[in-house]
Amino acid sequence: MAERQPKWDATRIFILVIVVVFAVSSVALSAWVIWEQFSGNDNAAATTELEDSSSQQTATAEPLDGYAAEPFDAAAVTELQVETLKEPTGETAATAESTVTANYFGWTSDGQIFDSSKKDGVVTPIPFSLSGVIAGWTEGLTGAKAGGVYKLTIPADKAYGSVDDGSGRPVGPLTFIVEVQKVE
Repeated sequence: MAERQPKWDATRIFILVIVVVFAVSSVALSAWVIWEQFSGNDNAAATTELEDSSSQQTATAEPLDGYAAEPFDAAAVTELQVETLKEPTGETAATAESTVTANYFGWTSDGQIFDSSKKDGVVTPIPFSLSGVIAGWTEGLTGAKAGGVYKLTIPADKAYGSVDDGSGRPVGPLTFIVEVQKVE
């Protein structure tokens, strides 16, 4: 008896094509999402988002409004520089062991924002133990009080260093605008 071959009618071919198209599009979509997450375009997007939507910052009365990332001369940053941009209203001064709740954004010498307390269009104050952050923050915010806005220009040796260790952290000197909300 001859073996019967499966009948490949138009319906089976159509279903097979749909399954193949679905599988290929799922793989392509997954690859695109992974590419976007690791493509390194986050800094440009963060800079554009911060500039374009400063009026949309909803938490704590426009905390970073009026402050922008600006390129700076990396070679000129040899020591920690702390500038008070807005005088504080609080009475308690931070110590190196304090927890500070703050809004912030930080950028590299080329003006690219690499980190911010603004996530998904909302600025949310974040608590930091000053004993658990980079030395430039610990030293620069010691003495800071609630209500103050500070600009920290931090040399590489008090930031993440001057050599790329592959961790994705920025290399070289950094600048931060920090709005202190609370000192504990």
